[in-house]
Amino acid sequence: MTSLLWSIQIPTWLATAWRRLVARGPRNAKPSTESRSIIVFRLDQLGDVILTTPVFRELKRLYPRARCTVIVRPEYKAILTTNRNVDEILSPQRMRARWLPARARWLASVWWFYWTELRHRHFDLAISPRWDVDENLATLLCVLTPASIRAGHSARVSAQKHRLNRGFDATFDIVVPPGPLRHEVDRNLAIVEALGAKAMSSHLDIRLTGNDSRFAHELFTHHDPRRALVAIGIGGRAASRRWPLDRYAEVIARLNRDRLVQPVIVCSGEEDAEASELSRKLAVAPYILSEVPLRAVCAVLERCDLFLGNDTGTAHLAAAMECPTVVISRHPANGDPNHANSPARFGPRCAHSRVLQPLSGADDCVRSCHSQDPHCIKLVTVDQVIAAVLDLLGQGSVERRELRPAAVAASCATPGLDAVTQPSGALVIS
Repeated sequence: MTSLLWSIQIPTWLATAWRRLVARGPRNAKPSTESRSIIVFRLDQLGDVILTTPVFRELKRLYPRARCTVIVRPEYKAILTTNRNVDEILSPQRMRARWLPARARWLASVWWFYWTELRHRHFDLAISPRWDVDENLATLLCVLTPASIRAGHSARVSAQKHRLNRGFDATFDIVVPPGPLRHEVDRNLAIVEALGAKAMSSHLDIRLTGNDSRFAHELFTHHDPRRALVAIGIGGRAASRRWPLDRYAEVIARLNRDRLVQPVIVCSGEEDAEASELSRKLAVAPYILSEVPLRAVCAVLERCDLFLGNDTGTAHLAAAMECPTVVISRHPANGDPNHANSPARFGPRCAHSRVLQPLSGADDCVRSCHSQDPHCIKLVTVDQVIAAVLDLLGQGSVERRELRPAAVAASCATPGLDAVTQPSGALVIS
């Protein structure tokens, strides 16, 4: 709480006061359809960026002549570089002063980014679409950046945000009220509605290049078409969001007895040890995608028959590619539907999906799971997961991909990717 006060709240209050009292620029009563420049601040995690892609399309529909600039973390830029509704992508570069606390480094990075990139520019419309507590200084950048109109969600959408982002409503000219419980895609689009338009589509939008598709095609060149490609997302920002690896192994072993499957483990470099551990447990040697560029991962997921994994950004990548998706969530079904882990807000947005969650929390977890280790998520059983997987794999509307995964990675078309075959037989692409 104290770190948020000094690294988020006080800097944003000071910036708001400075903008209102000292540096107030030209302002309009409301945005015009003639608006020529829009800036959107999305400094959260991968899933948040993916769930905002419909906003860019609807903004371009509302302001067809506008140039849209998006601010994201550098590691997520690749998701938007092929988006035809985004004209410019900028990112704060992290400072390397390890002697500073992490939040102080981020504050310094954001301030330097404003000073070098944004202070001399003016935008007709600035948007901060985050509904939850702003812990990443998007509101600070929104108020610092010269703009005629600023729009964002109210700080009163939840008790926690009202406590940790108190007074942030003064930043915005258009303040979106809390509204009813909605999926995060629809809450993002509420910004467009507040600007006076009706959203025409809520489909996620990630576009692949020929090189992206070629990577997946060549990876699957020698895949046995009898085997269903099952992508496994083992990651999670918190340990309590990760279903145990031995349960993933049991699911694959039992599935493989009924129908042949080919596991594809998707992970970050920080999860290599877990991926290797799971590889040793699996009955079928997997392919491991580690530190592969995000759009190349999307191309692989597009060709998979199913994604099975934890509640992470990778699950949203799979959903954006319309890969049938099974997500295992730690959030109790009878818990707080507005919680940041709630599937009502962050469930996969695609045609075929299932979210498996405990009916109620374990021990004293009532409104949400607050353990630091795998806890409530362990109440989701292997039998439940297998039933959901077989249901999605058996749906007639899900077409099998006539593809074959590669045994060697030397032919991978995407530059900078290497392949190593582990003693266990797993093929590691990195």
